[in-house]
Amino acid sequence: MQNKQEQNDSEILSQNDDGNGEIINFDQFDDDEQEIIIPFDNSKQQQIQQNFGDQFQVQKQQRDEEQVIQDIVQFKQDDEQDNIANFGSMHRDEDFQSWKDENKQNDQNEQVQQTNQIDAMTERQEQQGQIIYQPDIIYDMKEFLQKPIDQQHLIQLTLVKDKSGTNKFHPKFLLYLSGQQKIFLCSAKRQAFSQQIHYVLSILQDKFDRKHKSCLGKIKGSGGVFKLFDTGDNPKDAKFLDKVRKELCLINFQNSKQTGQIRQSVIIPKIKDGQVCEFKPLNDTDGLLKAYYSLQYKDQIMHFMNKNPIYNKEKMKYQLQFNDRVTMPSVKNCIIYDISCTDKNKFVLQFGKCAKKTYSVDICHPFSILQGFAICISQFEKKN
Repeated sequence: MQNKQEQNDSEILSQNDDGNGEIINFDQFDDDEQEIIIPFDNSKQQQIQQNFGDQFQVQKQQRDEEQVIQDIVQFKQDDEQDNIANFGSMHRDEDFQSWKDENKQNDQNEQVQQTNQIDAMTERQEQQGQIIYQPDIIYDMKEFLQKPIDQQHLIQLTLVKDKSGTNKFHPKFLLYLSGQQKIFLCSAKRQAFSQQIHYVLSILQDKFDRKHKSCLGKIKGSGGVFKLFDTGDNPKDAKFLDKVRKELCLINFQNSKQTGQIRQSVIIPKIKDGQVCEFKPLNDTDGLLKAYYSLQYKDQIMHFMNKNPIYNKEKMKYQLQFNDRVTMPSVKNCIIYDISCTDKNKFVLQFGKCAKKTYSVDICHPFSILQGFAICISQFEKKN
C-alpha cells in the first residue's frame, strides 16, 4: 500500500523541457482555488438563500390566509348566539332605519291610493265577518228563505248555474250556504213554454211545480222589469182577494242617458213594526211599480240602487271593487245599496263571479234570501 502511495506521489513530478524535475506547490494551488471558487460559491449561495427566502415568505403568507379562513369559518357557539341576540336590535335601529325611512313615504302614498280605490262597502262586510250567520240546522226552510235577514247578520251564499243536459237552453240555478259544508237552500228554473221570462222557485232541486208544496214562488219579467211573487193565485184566476199573490220584489233595469250604463233599481215592501207591508197588485201597472212612481206609497216601500262602476283608463274597462269572494270579472257583478242611507258605502247585496258557473252572494238586512236570489237571477236576463 505504501509502495502504491509512493508511486502516486512520484507521478506528480513535472518534467521540464530541460529534463529537470520540479515539485508542485499544493499550497499555491489551494490559495488560487479559494480565490477563484469562493466568490462563485458566495454568489450561488446568496441566490439560493434568496430563493429559499421567497419560498418561505410565500408559505408563511399562505399559512396566514388559511388561519384567517379558519378563524372566519370556525364560529364559537356562544359568540354566534350573542350575534343572533344582538342582530335584531342592531339591524332594527341602525341598518334598517334608512330603509324604513325610505319606504315610509311610499307606504303612506300606497295606503292613500288603496283607500281611494278600495270600495268601502267591503269594509262593512269585513266588520260583519265575525257575525256571519251560518246555521247548522234549518227547521223551516220556507220561513228561513222568506223572512228578512236580521240587522246584525250577514249571510254568505253560493249560486251555481247548471246548464247540463236538458238545462242547456233553459238553465237552472242552485243556491247554497257558503262554508265547508254547503247546505242546499233552494233552486230556480226557467220555464220553457212561456212567452215572457218565467222562473219557478222551489226548495227542491228538480221539482218545479207551482202547485206543489215545495214551490216558493215565481219570477216574471219583460222589458227590463222583473217581479217576484209568492205562491198566491193570479188575480185573474183568484176567487178570493186574500188568495191573491203577494208581490215581494221589483227589479227594474234602465239605460242611463248620461253615462250609457245600465241602472238597476230594486223596490221591496217596507218593514214597519216588524211586519212587512203587503202589495197585492190586481194588474201589471199596480203594486210596487205604481208605488215606485207615486208619492202616495213612498212610506211603504224601500228603494235600492246598484253602485256605478268606475272606469279604469289603463285597462279601458268599468270596474267594481269587491272583496276576495269575487275574483273574476263579469258584466253580471253588482253591488246594491240603500239610497235612503246616509252612508252610501254600505251595501245590502253583493253579487259576483268567483269561478266558472259559480257566483258569490252576500245579503244583509232588510232583504230576505228569496229576494236576493231573485235579484241575482235577474242579472242573467238583463239586456246589456
